[in-house]
Amino acid sequence: MYPRKYILLTVIYSAFLLIPAMAVADSDPETFQADKDQHIANILERIQIDQKDLSCVQAAQDHEALKACRITIKEDRDTLETKVKAQTEDKKVQKGTKNKEK
Repeated sequence: MYPRKYILLTVIYSAFLLIPAMAVADSDPETFQADKDQHIANILERIQIDQKDLSCVQAAQDHEALKACRITIKEDRDTLETKVKAQTEDKKVQKGTKNKEK
């Protein structure tokens, strides 16, 4: 029984490893590179926001200033989250348009 379970788990694990490779293989290189560049840009923007927020907290001299930083942090994160969601929706629309054209 043990070897059968091991083989089954190995097959399932291997299948899960292939799923991302199949998804990348389905898309063309330009689309992949554009998606990759967009993810990198989003990460860099998060880093910029975090650095700005860190500076705000470090510079805070009292509770009121810290409270203002927390408000700014929340607004920054909400803005970025909205932007990323809009990008995701745009990709879904573009993908749907491409599928209809095929």
